[in-house]
Amino acid sequence: MPTLRGLCRALGDDLVPEGELPPEEVEVSGVHVSELADPTPYLSGGELLLTTGMALTGHRAQARAYAARLKRLGVAGLGLGLGPIHDAVPSSISSACEATGLPLLVVPAPTPFLVVARAYWTQLAEAGQAELNASLGAQRDLVRAATQRDPVSAVVRTLASAVEGWAARLSPDGDVLEVWPRSRRSTARQVRHEIERMRGAGPHSSATFPLGGEDVVVQPLSRASRVIGFVATGCPRPMRRPDRQLVLAACSLLTLQLDQRHQALSRARVQRACMLRLALAGHPEAARALAGSLGVAGLPDRCRLLGVALPSALAAEDLLDRWDREAPRQQLWMVEDEDAVWVLCPAARAGELLQDLGTMLRGPAAGVRAVVGPPCRPSALTRQRLVLGADLARALPDHLPPTERPSSAERALQQLQALGDYDRSDLVGAVAVYLRHRGHWEESAAALGVHRNTLRHRISTASQVLGADLDEPDTASHLWLAMRAAGVA
Repeated sequence: MPTLRGLCRALGDDLVPEGELPPEEVEVSGVHVSELADPTPYLSGGELLLTTGMALTGHRAQARAYAARLKRLGVAGLGLGLGPIHDAVPSSISSACEATGLPLLVVPAPTPFLVVARAYWTQLAEAGQAELNASLGAQRDLVRAATQRDPVSAVVRTLASAVEGWAARLSPDGDVLEVWPRSRRSTARQVRHEIERMRGAGPHSSATFPLGGEDVVVQPLSRASRVIGFVATGCPRPMRRPDRQLVLAACSLLTLQLDQRHQALSRARVQRACMLRLALAGHPEAARALAGSLGVAGLPDRCRLLGVALPSALAAEDLLDRWDREAPRQQLWMVEDEDAVWVLCPAARAGELLQDLGTMLRGPAAGVRAVVGPPCRPSALTRQRLVLGADLARALPDHLPPTERPSSAERALQQLQALGDYDRSDLVGAVAVYLRHRGHWEESAAALGVHRNTLRHRISTASQVLGADLDEPDTASHLWLAMRAAGVA
């Protein structure tokens, strides 16, 4: 934007300040010529007003009122053309401008006002060209950043440098994932409240608001009508139009990069989901073979199965994206059914996932139901899923299961797994028949088609495997319910 000092330098003796110009740069929004006693209805502020002083009679009160009106409107300066009306600057005008703080400039005769106007438009065109070149250069820098090894971080850094402020990428929940400069992380965290408001307005809503001495713009990153994150940018007020265009360009590049990254994650997620489906269907060896053929990590030897029923406000993909984002190097195996999401994780990580669910209960995850099984081997997942499915249907919303001390149902599930892992005889079948007949040896042996001494030996072995007495009512009842849920009784 042209300034008063810039115009004076460009025009030399054709535009001379009367006295000292303000120490700060005064931008000029236009050049306007008027001989009206009150030209303010035709001005919007920021103009250099040129006049010959035809309407100014020389009275100090009139001059003072004239200068005061221009100053209140925000006129950049008053240019007095000498020759037709005044041969020199009247003292009434100079004193009025000095008193009100309105910059006064002189256009000496015979310089036409058109010379001043042409100089202004020339500088404006040059400034526009310089701004365009700078904007194109910043756009090229953004594109180059998108081709670097870590394109997302590079785009955030380049955007912050281009707007001479800061930039941050945030998660759909408003968590700061990346920020540059890093010292502005605390500033970026203050955007979270605005993001919470935007989430209810739809995936295409944006916001501009003041924060301290800066203007902050928040734009969503969306894919297929789903918000996958936000970009927040702050710079000294007011934010220029080219800077807003840079923010939009950066959002497009980040959306493209995140979409490509998501596609790679989705492929790996589908592979792991296939492995888990095989294990849940009772084919852990096939899952292991699939992992080998794909060249990826197989199911862990000691794992835990989580069942999560989500409220309508939270999509299963949102939960999977969150957990993949939080710990991308710690693989999870996840499948989505009609009524639940089943997540298989290393045994040590179940508590971490349940804790994260607990933090989500205050937001869109309110109403979630969850169950977790005891540590087991992949071969036990089929029975465990049947039991957990029944438990999930009875689970209360917003009441997450404990992870350290197993409940009675979990202990019964562990006992059932222990019976199933014993491969010398069918302990599961023997215990199921024994419990069904309430410990009657003759009836149980007849139902199994074995001698009662054989049944006594199997029940004794089962008690040793379980470390519990099958005639104890609590043990028998919980184990019986677990067997019924697993479909083995």
